[in-house]
Amino acid sequence: MSTSEPLSIVGIIKNSIELGLKNFVPLFVAFILWLVTVWIPYLNVGTSIGLFFLIPIKIGRGESFSPTDIFNKENRKYIGEFFLTTGFVILGFYAGVLFFVIPAFVIAVAWGQATYLLFDKGYDPIQAIKKSNEITYGKKWIIFLGSVALVLSIAIGTFILGYIAGLISQYLTYLIFFVIYVTFFPIVISSNGYIYNTLAKEAGL
Repeated sequence: MSTSEPLSIVGIIKNSIELGLKNFVPLFVAFILWLVTVWIPYLNVGTSIGLFFLIPIKIGRGESFSPTDIFNKENRKYIGEFFLTTGFVILGFYAGVLFFVIPAFVIAVAWGQATYLLFDKGYDPIQAIKKSNEITYGKKWIIFLGSVALVLSIAIGTFILGYIAGLISQYLTYLIFFVIYVTFFPIVISSNGYIYNTLAKEAGL
């Protein structure tokens, strides 16, 4: 995988699946660790930041990581800024809903890279949101359609493989569904990392 290629719908699908499968084991273990500790107050903020933001950044760069990275105390370094950024994005989304929904999705895509910029580049919440809006300018449709196409590709692939497997054995169908189900999360997480790092590189960040 190389982030030197411009962001495209095909690139999002291809690289997300490639990175998701490549990092399947550590991502799956990290997800299990997150699940069994998500009920612990305060710690769960750091593990969520690690799993959903810091690890995807590393994946998009092609860097290795450990599932236990979600427990790093550094993950909670910007906890205040994290909640502020998340709050601003949520408020922006709901403000968009008031204008007949579509602006809400535009805001969600435009500001969707803000939290990654917060942790990766050290921007404050407002700077991160503004920069996210800048690096996604002219690429919102690619990000949105690429993400939708990725999910549809997995769904269609699941249906086709499930149908073929069903002709052989019902148990094989269940196995196919299970395998794709457990690989879905790693692929989506990898997709977020790929999109962010490609946008950041294109913007010279």
